[in-house]
Amino acid sequence: MLGGALAVLFGGRKNVARAIVLTTTLFNLVYSAWLMWLVVTDGIQVSQGGGWPAPFGISLVVDLFGALMLLLASLLMLCTVVYSYASLDPLFERFYFYPLLMMLLLGVSGAFMTGDLFNLYVWFEVMLMASFGLITLGGTRGQLEGGLKYLVLNLMGSTVFLAACGLVYGTLGTLNMAHLAERIATVQTPGLLTVLACMFLFAYGAKAAIVPIFFWLPTSYHTPPIAVTAIFGALMTKVGIYSLYRVVGMIFQSQLPYLAPWILLIAGLTMVIGVFGAMAQMNIRRILSFHIISQVGYSIMGLGLASAFGLGAGILFTAHVMVVKTALFMLGGAARSSTAPAT
Repeated sequence: MLGGALAVLFGGRKNVARAIVLTTTLFNLVYSAWLMWLVVTDGIQVSQGGGWPAPFGISLVVDLFGALMLLLASLLMLCTVVYSYASLDPLFERFYFYPLLMMLLLGVSGAFMTGDLFNLYVWFEVMLMASFGLITLGGTRGQLEGGLKYLVLNLMGSTVFLAACGLVYGTLGTLNMAHLAERIATVQTPGLLTVLACMFLFAYGAKAAIVPIFFWLPTSYHTPPIAVTAIFGALMTKVGIYSLYRVVGMIFQSQLPYLAPWILLIAGLTMVIGVFGAMAQMNIRRILSFHIISQVGYSIMGLGLASAFGLGAGILFTAHVMVVKTALFMLGGAARSSTAPAT
């Protein structure tokens, strides 16, 4: 947040803004690595915002899964910042590109650290606002059209997410994730829990771009600068996958055996449709965008297996594909840049 604010203040001085953002992302990477080491050696780390005890205050919780995602997000954001120095049109830098990147990292990091369902919703909205600004950066017709589809379909997921949070609070009297895990066993109407789990599956599935709510991704990811597409490929759908594992896979564990066959079916369709969509494309960014959809299917299939091994495999694949997808988009951008004069 501080890095983004300073980048706005010094936006007129390109080299100063670049130095601020680079320093911020480097600090974030070092801190995330230290936090990862702390979790490995000392266990789960918990902090209460404002000193208010859980479940009344805002809890920040980092376990091994969250620490891994934080570390990868910081590393890939640093790579994106450096890549943007060589690939970004100077015009985009004047449109608050670097502050928007920092706000995106803020939202993603908050989502990976929160221990409260409502604050997960808040961080999603921070991420959504920053990503919408990055998608429409430059204001071309294609960017605005893709950004509109991106915004509308993601707002659908956000609306369902917020409604589900209200129902959870009305039913269980808390939104703290650890508290929910304790209280959920006391619910006497299992059908209500199934409905809530399905609502969260839809809400997070919309963020992760699963079938049939994936249309926003291939229509919007090819429009912004390649550096934006690269970091989107790494982070945006992965926050939705992370939330599916965190909420559906851990809080609503009792409903997972009933939802597992449907999750497996959705995962299979997502994998196949993503590949078929990629086969029909001739643009490298469109091909890789459809591949993101396909790989989301692989990630959520681990959730559908409804076992510790399945969850572990899904998390491992998700971490792997974050790095690979960023590298592929950057390679595609480099190839396009190197062949542009000849074509």
